[in-house]
Amino acid sequence: MKQNGKKQFKILKASGYPEPFSKDKLTLSLERTGLPRKECEHICEKVSKEISEGSKTRDIYNKALKLVKQSSPIATVHYSLKKSLFELGPEGHHFETFVSKYFEEIGYKTETRKIIRGKFVSHEIDVLAELNGKEHFTECKFHNHAGLKNDVKISLYVKARWDDLKDGPQGKKLKNFSIASNTAFTDDAITYANGTGLHLLGINMPEGDSFLDKIKKLKLYPITSLRYLPKTYKKIFLNNNIILARDVTSNAHRLLDYGMNQNDINIVIKEIEILTLRKSWK
Repeated sequence: MKQNGKKQFKILKASGYPEPFSKDKLTLSLERTGLPRKECEHICEKVSKEISEGSKTRDIYNKALKLVKQSSPIATVHYSLKKSLFELGPEGHHFETFVSKYFEEIGYKTETRKIIRGKFVSHEIDVLAELNGKEHFTECKFHNHAGLKNDVKISLYVKARWDDLKDGPQGKKLKNFSIASNTAFTDDAITYANGTGLHLLGINMPEGDSFLDKIKKLKLYPITSLRYLPKTYKKIFLNNNIILARDVTSNAHRLLDYGMNQNDINIVIKEIEILTLRKSWK
């Protein structure tokens, strides 16, 4: 089999399973950064010449990212957004807080890790979001490995919790239940969720407007997206519950207290301004 005149070969996914390398798939992932189609095709062509049978998706990503960095700072953040969500780990608390920030951004009041009584047992709700007297409960599933997808068992488990909670003391206020994750959902998990009314937020859901897409539209970048903020400072901010990149600006004085020089702070602030205010890609 050939692809654009070149013999097709297989690459290794993060899960360890092989799949045929697709230029179209790589180009599409690059287009999601906002770069022009021709530029994405050019990057894809260069990357495809550097890989072969058995290449890992991680290596392909790194090669593509290196070229994206030469094109646009915003596109770079967009292309590495999934990785930035992984860097909210290794525990899931920072991701839960990030999900709560998402709901706040679209108008909800939120609480995290709240105990709610169901009909039979009590449940810890990762994110409780309230709007107009109605509550939306979210179960967060954070994974430390890109190859781990959310299968139908997770959807079944969350639906069972939903059933117990909606028959509990606060059940009349419960409007929706969702699962938020930093990885993808399997086809069976999506089918079951669609059939039962569960809402899914992940790198492939909602279909056509994924959680990653929503983050980009809202400019709700996690602090781990920042290229010029060293990991040491990211960790300090995360431990102080400062999750969003834009919130670093109002806390820039802390960077001085932590020992960062003013010139480097200015570079970080400039990057945040580009991400949150700039409208053009270059």
